[in-house]
Order: sequence, then C-alpha cells, then structure tokens
Amino acid sequence: MKLSYKFFCIAYIIVLLATGVGGMFIINNVNNTLWNTQIEHVQTTVNYAAESFSAFADIFSYGDISKTQKNSIIRQIKDSLDNTVTDIEIYTSQNIKIEYTKLNDNECDSQFVKKDNLLLMESVCKINTESDVYYLVVYSDLTEIQKQCSLFWRNYGIVVFGLSLISGLLLFVSTKKITKPLSTLTQVTDEIALGNYGKKVSISSSDYEITNLSKSVSSMSLAIEQKMKEIKEESEKRNIFVADFTHEMKTPMTAIIGYAQMLNSYDLSETEKSQAAEAIYREAKRLEKLSLQLLDLYVYQNENVEMEKLNLIEIGTQLKSTLKYLSEKYDVFYSIDFEREVVYANSVLLLSLLYNLADNAFKASESQTTINIYSKSSNDIVRIFVEDKGRGIAKENIKLLTEPFYREDKSRSRKFGGAGLGLSLCKEIASLHNTDLCFESEKGIGTTVSFELRKGGEEDE
Repeated sequence: MKLSYKFFCIAYIIVLLATGVGGMFIINNVNNTLWNTQIEHVQTTVNYAAESFSAFADIFSYGDISKTQKNSIIRQIKDSLDNTVTDIEIYTSQNIKIEYTKLNDNECDSQFVKKDNLLLMESVCKINTESDVYYLVVYSDLTEIQKQCSLFWRNYGIVVFGLSLISGLLLFVSTKKITKPLSTLTQVTDEIALGNYGKKVSISSSDYEITNLSKSVSSMSLAIEQKMKEIKEESEKRNIFVADFTHEMKTPMTAIIGYAQMLNSYDLSETEKSQAAEAIYREAKRLEKLSLQLLDLYVYQNENVEMEKLNLIEIGTQLKSTLKYLSEKYDVFYSIDFEREVVYANSVLLLSLLYNLADNAFKASESQTTINIYSKSSNDIVRIFVEDKGRGIAKENIKLLTEPFYREDKSRSRKFGGAGLGLSLCKEIASLHNTDLCFESEKGIGTTVSFELRKGGEEDE
C-alpha cells in the first residue's frame, strides 16, 4: 500500500472514531438529560396529583366517592397540571391491574406504554383513605421528548456523514500534498538505481524533514556520481598503467632476446660479442631499475613512516654528496641554500624525494646551467623549492606529471634511462609527509617544484 493511502486511512479512521464516539457520547448525554429532566417533571406532577387527590378524598372520607365526584376531582386535578398530562383515572382495588395491588400505601410506580401511536408514561399511585384504597393513574405524554431525541440522532447522523465526506476529502488532498515530495524522491532514487547519477532534487517544502531528506538524496546522488567518476578514472589509470608497464617491459626484453639470439646463432667477432653483452647488461639493469622503482612505489603506497625532527642544514649536506655524481653526469651545476630550520620528516624518504626532484631538474636542464634547491619559512611551515632553467612543461601536461610511466619528452627520457616513475615516487613520499607537490612551469623558461614541511621546533639533543 502506498504511504499516502496508508496515512489517509489511518488519519480518516482516527477522525471517524473521534467524531463518531465523541458525538455519540454528547448526543447520548443530551438525550439522557432530556429524559431525566422530563421524568423528574412527570414524577413531580404525579406526586402533586396524588397529594391533590388525597386532599379531595379526605372530604369524602365517610362514604364512597361517586362517579360524578371522581370526574370532578379528575377535572380539577388535571386543570392544575400542565398539558403533558393527557389523562387521569381513579380505580379501586376491584378494577385495578393486579400487579399494582402489590404497591405499598402512598407508593407510586411508573412504566412506559404505547397508546394511539403515542409514548405515554403510566404512573400509578396507591392512596389509602379511611373509607377505601384508591389507585390514581396519571398518563403523561412523552412523545415530543422521543421525537426530539430521534431528531438529535438523525441530525447527528447527517452531521457526521457530512463531516466524514469533507474531512475525507481534505485528508486525501493533504496526504497527497504531503507525500508528493516523497514520490518525487522515489522517482529520483529509481533514476539513480538505473545508473543516472548526479540527479538533483529540487523540492520546496515547509517541512524540515522533507527538505533535509531532499538535500540528503541530492548529496548522495552527487557523491555517487563523483565516486563512480573516480572509480572510472582509477580504472582508466590502471589500464594505462598496465599498458605502459607492458610497453616498458617489452622494449628491454626485446633487446635482450634479440642480442641473446644473435650471440647464440651467429659467429660474431670478439668486439661484436662484447657489444652484444654490454647491450644485454644495459637493458637488464634497466629492467632491474624499473622493478625496484615499482617495488618502492608499492611500498610507499602501503607504508606508515615514522617522522623525526631533522635539521635542514644537515639534510642539505647529505644531499650535496649524492648530487655530485649527477652534476658531473649531466654537466649541470647546482646550489643548495637551506635555512637553519628544524622540520618533521623521515630522513631517508626526504632525501629520496629531493634526489628524484633534482634528478628530473638535471635531466631537464641544458649543459652548464644551474639548478637551485632552497627553502623559505613562514609561520609554522617550511617550503622547499627545486628550481631549474630548463625546457619547461606545457601547462596542460602539468597535471599528468605524477602519473606512472608518464613522460612529456619520451625520446629524451629514454636517452637518460627513465621509465616515468620518478615523480610518481615523489608524489607518494610527499603524501606520506601530508603534503603535495606544487609545479610551476613555463615552456622554454624552466620549472619549479615545491612542497611544504611542518616545523619541528628545537632539534632534539
């Protein structure tokens, strides 16, 4: 059953019960009050008639009351009563109903009787005089009271029926209006279930819960869309990674197989054999470097490292000894200018990060130029820069630099034996230090890579 119908049925039943039971209670109380008031009035009238008859009977206490006298007494008593009394009769013990003979002296009893389509209250009083026992019978007409009570019930039925129709219509319209946003939300969730992510719900409602629910559904839809987009991008990256990895493996493997087959199948001179062996060794080392870089990348992505307080001056001293070989290899100068600061970092990973960034800077620089490695402090942060005056990077390619196997200049990278994993490793190391690599580059002018480290205060002794 739909929520709107369920809500309508429950609310309608409550309304019917409230109006029905409440109305019946009120009408019943009104009718009882009318009946009780009228019966009390009748009883008062009967008592008055009995007292009046007793007074008249005392006049005739020395003899029987004749028929004429009875009629006179009845007429006088009736004239003194209101018009609800329709008839008064006087009986003796010989002609009264036998059940009334059981009444005590001066006791009255009443019962309802039907006569000529009228509802009468027959009241009988036993009056004992010195001469005889008389039974005064008074008939009071209660037909009007019965009609009023019936009219109350009939009007009550009409009112309840009208209220039921009006309240039912109002409730139905209200439930439809209240649950309409839920129907809209259901349609949106159905669309999301079918894969149409990113759906936004625009519901204008004064109900806090409905408004919040619509915002939550919109947020959920956008979050799913974003998550699916990330999953798709991650899947594409993995496919590219596998393709690039396969390509990187294929090139040296092809060379190794080719040279090995040449050594095995042809009669080569010593010089040719030496060249072939050297080529096999070179390509094998290239494979070794690739495998080690992939291993490092995996380790960095799944490792928690311990941070320590490091003196930047000491880090600079260690870095100089490692960069000396690269400087001679690429014929590029370098300068290190670190401020006297203490930072939180892992010494091994920080040196690896700086070495890889410097290696890229050396490769990108022209001979006899200089790369600069320096730091700048501000508040609780130290930013470290690696700057070169080399070829620069196109702005559209900057966001791809840290992707595995990506190389902007593939021919130049292969010349220096690179596989495109250096900056991927740098990105992971930076992430372990809760920082990001920031690239600023312009084609033909140079590139600056920077990252932040948190200050460590005073160095531990």
